[in-house]
Amino acid sequence: MTPFFFGPVERRLYGVYHPPAAASRTALQVLLCAPFGQEAVRTHRLHRLLADQLAGQGIHVMRFDYHGTGESSGDDADGSLTQWQDDILAAQEELGRRTRASETVWVGTRLGGTLALLASQRSVPHPLRIVLWEPILHGPTYLQELGDAHAMHTFDPFIHARRPSSELHREALGFGLGDHWLQEMRNISVQSMRPACLEGCYHIGTEHTPPAELLSGQLKARGLGWRHLPTKTQVAWHVEEAGSASLAPPELLRLMASAVKGEAE
Repeated sequence: MTPFFFGPVERRLYGVYHPPAAASRTALQVLLCAPFGQEAVRTHRLHRLLADQLAGQGIHVMRFDYHGTGESSGDDADGSLTQWQDDILAAQEELGRRTRASETVWVGTRLGGTLALLASQRSVPHPLRIVLWEPILHGPTYLQELGDAHAMHTFDPFIHARRPSSELHREALGFGLGDHWLQEMRNISVQSMRPACLEGCYHIGTEHTPPAELLSGQLKARGLGWRHLPTKTQVAWHVEEAGSASLAPPELLRLMASAVKGEAE
């Protein structure tokens, strides 16, 4: 694998390219879109293993960090959902420049899936498929879950007379938040999405939620495919880093890899 920086000087992004095994090289390239905060910490190993597995099967793969996250430039509070969509498009352009591959699949976990759905509207060309692992399809619900978890993990009965408010302000489980990011999250809903892809989406999750059902209906109405892939892998997403193990169950890796190749049943 090859780590590198790309993008404009004032907004340097960190990426990792996993070159395909030469003996089995295909015309497919995959862009992995990470989730937010502690969820990104938890899924980092899984994304790396998935990238290595796909590269071993002849597929070009790239991972990257959004502006203000990971090894990319910027601070936590600089994060913006709109700018992170721009980062996906910049990463897609960089990956295409390196590979000249003719087909692209985006894989998005949690908020990474949401960003992939939104960014696909502006991608030229559109991705062939988008693989989603439990994407965030209703921003206010996600903010409430984050706020409840943050309040629980920051509560110390020896310091606080009562549990802190679950309303998020500047931080969520150790990761900084900006006012603009919070407002953008409040506006996230299936109704705000019009994903564009050539074939359709694979949805991986323990259940097919009402928002996912609504999104699948919207895609099918436009002649695009939607396939829900149930998984037994249940994740307590909103936990502190120190209290959680890195996540890479073989069953989930198998599902994601087969969806990337369009082979999932």
